[in-house]
Amino acid sequence: WALRYISKIVAAKAYDGCSFYRSDFVIQMGLSTVNGKTVKNPLGKSLSVNESKLPNTRGAVAIAHWDCVKSCGSGCRVHAPDCGGSEFFINLKRNAHLDKTWGGYCVFAVVDDDKSMEVVDAIAKKIIATKKSVLIKKAIVEESAQ
Repeated sequence: WALRYISKIVAAKAYDGCSFYRSDFVIQMGLSTVNGKTVKNPLGKSLSVNESKLPNTRGAVAIAHWDCVKSCGSGCRVHAPDCGGSEFFINLKRNAHLDKTWGGYCVFAVVDDDKSMEVVDAIAKKIIATKKSVLIKKAIVEESAQ
């Protein structure tokens, strides 16, 4: 379900012009531009995200819970553990803690070849080096032949 959900957002071209903005143990993006403007989610709703129990290994792509986080004062954050939306991340390393934190982060895809992981690593390095978001001109979903 999560892959179909994200694929529909890609098909609507909503991610085009958005950016990866995080680079620590993951690179993360959602419906926000390099200028910090939010793009409306064309599906207009969140989804239940824990249908997958695949591990958050290097290259695993997972739904972030960020879309449904609510501030509860003094920096704490609360949300329903099964919620998600347009935000997703790609693991830069094995992140075992993400398998259980807040009910687990649903892995819905995998970057499964070295050339593609080189691109992921280059995005991470650019975010770190420039301290700026990295623009995604055109988002695509490509299914593996496996």
